Amino acid sequence: MRRFCTALLIGACAQVPQGVTAQQPPPVGEVPAPEQIQPIDNPGEVGLGPELPGSVYAVVSGHLVRIQVGSGKILSVLRPLPD
Repeated sequence: MRRFCTALLIGACAQVPQGVTAQQPPPVGEVPAPEQIQPIDNPGEVGLGPELPGSVYAVVSGHLVRIQVGSGKILSVLRPLPD
């Protein structure tokens, strides 16, 4: 299992099982339910650079996404989750 955490988003850690497969990408502008979000603590571990101000990286529906802090809205879908 991989551990992803981001205090700015939901203040908790999520355990993400190895081998999670990508589903349909979530729509930009959607606000996913908290249980659908697996925050990313260390973007470098999944090949991402530093977070942009006002947003955090997370996994939603097996895709790496950028989520707006505060509203929880998906700002961009980056790519399917790497294995």
